[in-house]
This record gives sequence, C-alpha cells and structure tokens, in this order.
Amino acid sequence: MSLLTICQNVADFTGFERETTIIGNTSPTARQLLALCQREGKQLMRATAWPILLKEHTFSTSNGTQSYALPTDFDRFVGDTAFNRTDTDKFTGPLTPQQYQLDRHGTASAGITQRFRLKSSSNALKFDITPTPTATETIGFEYVSSHWNQKTDGTSQPAFTVDTDTGIVDELLIEMGVTWRFKQMHGLDYAEDFRQYQLELRQAVSRSGGAPVISLDDARRLRVSPYSFNLPDSGFGSV
Repeated sequence: MSLLTICQNVADFTGFERETTIIGNTSPTARQLLALCQREGKQLMRATAWPILLKEHTFSTSNGTQSYALPTDFDRFVGDTAFNRTDTDKFTGPLTPQQYQLDRHGTASAGITQRFRLKSSSNALKFDITPTPTATETIGFEYVSSHWNQKTDGTSQPAFTVDTDTGIVDELLIEMGVTWRFKQMHGLDYAEDFRQYQLELRQAVSRSGGAPVISLDDARRLRVSPYSFNLPDSGFGSV
C-alpha cells in the first residue's frame, strides 16, 4: 500500500476529499496526512522489535582502535546478540555509564573479557569496546533498523519521500493509526477507531513474537496516548 493510497483511504474513512498527490502538495489536508504518516511509521518502528526490521551487522576491529561506527540505519541494539566471531566469545553490554566508569578505573568484575558501550562521539553513537582491541577480529550483533518504509526499488528509508513509497512495517497499522489521529485533529469522534487500532496493534505485536516497548495500562492492553500528536496548522510533514 503506497503513501498516496494510505492517505486516500484515510480521507475516505473520515469524509474528506481525496488528494491526488501528497508529497509536495501544499493543501492543509495533504500536509496533515503526510505529517501523521511520518510520525505513525516512526512510532510503529519503535513499538517493538519487529522481525522485518531486524538486521545483523559485522565489522572488523583494528589494533588500538576502541570506537566503531554503527550502521546508518541503526535505531537500537538487540540485547544479548553481540559476539566476537573470531574467538566465539560473547560480549557483555551495553554497559551502563556506571559500569563503564568502573572499567575505566580498573575495578571491572574479574573474568569478564570483552565489554562494550554505545557511546556518543561527534554527535553519533559508536560501538565502544573495552579493553581496546589489540588485533583484527570480527564482531557481530543484531539491531533494529530505523528504516520503516521503502521505495519501489526496495531501497529502505526512514521517511516517506514520494507518493509511491510503501511501508515495511504493517501498512494497515499505519492507515489505522493515521485515521484516528486525523479524526482527533479535526474534532471528530475517534474513540472506536482508537479502540480498533489498539486491538490490531496488540495482535500484530503478538503475531511478531516481540515484546512491546510502549506503555501498558494493564497486563492485557496496550496503551497509546490519544493526546500524543497535537500538530500545528503549518510547518509539518518534514523529517
């Protein structure tokens, strides 16, 4: 389902006139729908570790180099997946700031060989290894990609850029999420749309085998605040 189709479906559901284009369209309706699609896609990407967004990254260490670049589409690390592929040892981490400082002062726990921290360097997260590598070894780990949609040629990306782009995350969830949020923006009754969206989201997370990272209002029900998207009348839709 393309960006344009999602937005046209939402217009049909909410009683608004269909737009023939979305990207580059300056009408308030088109710009609102685009902004909501961008936010909904990003929020869904972060809702759980969707299997379709999981990727593996490997890199080689160098003697004397402690920090290594993360993939450009890195959003978050998948726990307990970092291994030294050369000697098959498992990494401990990501270290907390407190654990990292203990390491720096030589008081780390005995018996732990390789550890890592996700550390900022020049405004970018890096895979920071301690102790500093002294040889060339292969390191690998899994992560959640920030690229939740794709172009027609299959190139993944973190935001819609043309009307023909399609979702990598569940497009029905994007459509349902945008529908209730769009109704809310325009003062329409969105309670049933919101209820159905929560139900579909909960079922999608269950089908994926993932654990949600959004809040729970009890043990059975996923909760997404209906007040989390108050968009201005202009200046939205940008990434």
